[in-house]
Formats: sequence, structure tokens, C-alpha cells
Amino acid sequence: MNPRINTRTLRSIAAAALLASSADGIALNVTQPTGTTVVAAGDDYASQQLANPWDMNDGIDIDTDDSFNVSGQTFSAGVFSASTTVGSDNQLFPLFGGFAGTINSSRGFNHPVDTTRYRYFTIKMFATRPTANTEVSYLGFFAADGSAGACGQTGLTALASSTWQVITYDMVTNNVPNANCSHAWQDFPVGALRLNPALDNNSPFTAVQFQIDWIRLTATPTAGELTPVQWTDSGYAGTYSVTLNETGANAVSVPLASGISGTSYQADLTRFPAGQYTLTVSRDSAPAASASSATFRINATPMPAVTAPDFHGDQALNFAATVVGNAWGPLSATDFTATPNWKNVSYTTPAGSFYGRPTNNDPQWYMNLANHAIDTDLYRSLCITLKDFGQRSVGLGSVARFFWGQKTNGNLTISQDIPLASGGPNEYCIADIAAEPIEPSSLAGPWTGTQTLFRVDPHEFPVSAACTSTPSAANCHDVELDSVVLSPFAQANPGYTFKWNLSDPDSPGNVVTLYLDPDLIPGNGNEIVLFSGVVASSSGQYVWPGSGSVNYGRYNVLITADDALNAVSQYSTGPILIGARDGIFRNGFDAVP
Repeated sequence: MNPRINTRTLRSIAAAALLASSADGIALNVTQPTGTTVVAAGDDYASQQLANPWDMNDGIDIDTDDSFNVSGQTFSAGVFSASTTVGSDNQLFPLFGGFAGTINSSRGFNHPVDTTRYRYFTIKMFATRPTANTEVSYLGFFAADGSAGACGQTGLTALASSTWQVITYDMVTNNVPNANCSHAWQDFPVGALRLNPALDNNSPFTAVQFQIDWIRLTATPTAGELTPVQWTDSGYAGTYSVTLNETGANAVSVPLASGISGTSYQADLTRFPAGQYTLTVSRDSAPAASASSATFRINATPMPAVTAPDFHGDQALNFAATVVGNAWGPLSATDFTATPNWKNVSYTTPAGSFYGRPTNNDPQWYMNLANHAIDTDLYRSLCITLKDFGQRSVGLGSVARFFWGQKTNGNLTISQDIPLASGGPNEYCIADIAAEPIEPSSLAGPWTGTQTLFRVDPHEFPVSAACTSTPSAANCHDVELDSVVLSPFAQANPGYTFKWNLSDPDSPGNVVTLYLDPDLIPGNGNEIVLFSGVVASSSGQYVWPGSGSVNYGRYNVLITADDALNAVSQYSTGPILIGARDGIFRNGFDAVP
């Protein structure tokens, strides 16, 4: 030891070294999570109820057909991009509830949000600020039953300029009623979520370009769903902050908590999507120091879907092919007994399709039944594939209908509207005609007994001045019809090949279980297990030989996929009949819900 340095000096040097170590972040070390940590995904509405998270990877994550005052909508590399209209309100629907008084096939109508379960709406987005104005965003919600005035909204959130950010709306506490929408989040199940993404409310109004990376609607986490964060430190007695960091393109850091005493924290990561992350722990006061965890993963939930049976029914046994002897598609003139209110008709544009220009707002196709009657107990599923070449407007005429009745008296029953989508040709399927609403003015009664007349109308646009002055496919709302398919339900007599699709990008295998379920309430104890086994992500099938222990009747098919961290259940979009149809009807099949 140097005799000129005393013990007191040594203590001073050691303390200085410790302070320097703390300042350099050496003394602070995050020990949990580790590089092998995999966090179960949170209870997210889109993942669990739709089996399709709002990750902007496909065109149904935003209902672009029903966006308002938004242009240039595109999906690319997992990002949705668009621009607002100058000086106008702008609206997007990650969940659309459909239109009142229609045959409603929207996801919001079929999968309403349980507002007692799901609470936190979180979005990662980016918006420009072309002027000094501050853009704002807010969220509206609407009752699943479409009741007038059954809606509510959040307050406004200011958007950072040209910066990716993560915003969370607590739908229970962030509620700003107004004269038109005065309800609270938990007043009713929600069928529509409307996002006003980037309002520029101050003059001079300017269009705002914006992007969305992902959206989550999550439940309040349980204690077991929180992620432990642990760290060690020395030479510091203050509090800490914890931040979650995304990795990859457009990565952001999201503060989770501050003022944490001690060296551990239970982090709520349920609001965040699957992916790679790190966590940073920082001292709240001097001497400054921070440290990050190893990169860990939030699990991707499996996404299962039953593909057979589904809403198509058994199209191999469709009415036109098996009874008429001539399938309604590919189409020719022999598939119709009459085609009122058309001109420029062609069956070669393209080949096997009907192409025509309506002469008024009531174009019609009377399908050729070849003097046969439709047994409505048997033929219950309908799919129509068509395209309207004009601009979509549900309020002005973008709705199709179908009709049935008796040829002898001409009385018809009119289905409610089928809203058309843009583009196409698009397929519109009804899983069970008998279950869908009809117009009050209908004269032929419900879909029961035998029917000898069947008609399809593609839209209700009148002939416009633009069509008269500058005729074109778009101006005249020309129509292409590719097929009309009227089918029985799928049937197991005695066996059936059940099929599914399964996607899970970060799991080599899932336990897939198939059930027959007489209702649509999973887990209530009346499900019948058909198959259970470990399968990889892909299309799969199970050839069921049938079983005498399963009662005749109508069932839904329930599929559950479990990757040991998250499980997702989905029902088939159409039913299946178990047993011979004659036996089903003798046993009162029609009374089965």
C-alpha cells in the first residue's frame, strides 16, 4: 500500500468508484425477463373472438368500404395507411356493425364485444402535422342491436407530430357523453367501433396522412397474467421507472410505470401484440442509470377456423345441379326463365357469366327451376357471386335481394337487403335462409314447405343522368353474375370429413380439439368431442367415421387450438346434420335451434 494514502482516502476512492459505476449503469442489472421468457398474449377481443388480430396484415382489419372522409386506404407490410379529407370528419371501423334492416353478416353483429370483459382499446399509429394545428383522435362505440342513439364516445387525445406512438383508451373511465351519444361503455354489448384517427379541427384545415400498425381491445389482466420484472442495483435508494421497447421497424418505447420502490414490478403487457421486446429499468433520480432486459417474446395466439362445414352448405348437392340437372353457374340463357329490365346482355363477358346493363332500378333474374319445387326443409344455404361495376353506396342502392314464392299466383316473399361490397365479383353467402329476416310486405310466407319460384335482384340503382349522357359500366351500374348456389346443409351420414385452417407463426404445434355443439355457447358442458391431437399450422382435416352414440340432429362445430400459452375457440360458420335427413325430420329436426 502506498504509505501516503490513508484509510479515509481509500474509502473516498471506493465511494467515488461506486458512484461512477452507478452513473455508467454497471450496478443496475435487469435479471427478469430473460432471453428464454415467453409471455402469454393478453385476452384480446380480435384474437379471441374473431381469431384474427387487428395486426393490419389483411384487408379486413379495417372495414375500408365503410370508412368516411378517408382516401388512399392501403395495407402494406403490416401497416394500414390513408389520408383524411380536408376539413372534414373522418371515420374508420376496425369493427363494423352492419346496417339496420338488412341481412347482417358483419363481424360486429355476429361477434359483439362483451363490454363487461373487454375494456382497453390500444392503438399504435402515426400522423403528420402539415400545419401548426394539433391533430386529435377519439373513439366511438355503438350498440350491437343497432338501437338509435345507443352509442358513446371517448374524449379527444392529442397526436404527436409525425411520430409513431401508442395510445390507450380506457373505455370505462374515458367517456365523454354528448347530446347524440350519451351512453357509457358497459351499457350494452358493442357491435361497432368507430375510430376518428386524425381530426384537424382548426382552420386552415389540412389533410392528414396517417398510419396504423396495430390495434388491441383487451380485458383487465388478472394477477396471473402480469409479467414479473426484476432487477438488481447497488448504491441507490430511490424509485424506478419501467419502459417497454418494441423491436424492428417503427419501434416505439412505451412507459409502463414510474415511482416503483424496490427491485421488482408486475408489468401489464396484455395490451401489446405478439413480437419481440425488451424492458428498460431506469432510476427516477440521480445518480442516473438504466439497464435493459434480454430480448423476450410475447406469444402469438393461434388462429383456427373450421372450413368444412361452413356457410356454403354441401354445394356438391346443390339444387340446380341435382334437381334441375343444370347448375346455376357457369351461366347461360337456359339458367333463367326471365330476365326483366336488362339490356346489352352477354354470357361471354366473361364466359359463363351473365353480364348486363339495368334499364331501371329493379333488374331481375328468375332462376330456372325446370318445373321442380324447392324443398325448403332440405335446401337452406344460399351463395350468390356477383359484381356491381358502379360506385358503392348502400343508401342509394348497393343492396341485393332474393325472392321466393308460388309460380301459380305470383305471390313473393322478399328477403331483407344484402349490402354489397365494393370491387368484386364478391360472394355473398347465407348459412340458413330460414333464419334470416324477411320484409313485412312479403306475401308468400317464410322459407317453409315447397316453393316454385326463386328470383334474385342485384341492386336498386335508378338509371342516372351520367349513364344516359356518358354510358359506361360504372355510370350505369352494370352487373356481372357468376353463380347462384342453393344447397343443403353439410351432413354426416354416417361419417364426415371435418376440415380446418390453423395459423400460429411461433408455435410448432397446437392441441386441436373438434367438438359437436348443439348451441353456440362454448364450455357449457354439452359439447361432444370428435377429435383431439397435436397438429402443425396448416390446413388439416379429420375423417370422422360417425358414431351411434351421437343423437341425430343439427350441430355446430367448435374448434379449439391451444399452444400451451394461449387457446382460441371458434365455431363453424354453418351447421352440420348428423344422421340421415329423413331420420332427422322424423325426430323433429326443425325444432332444433
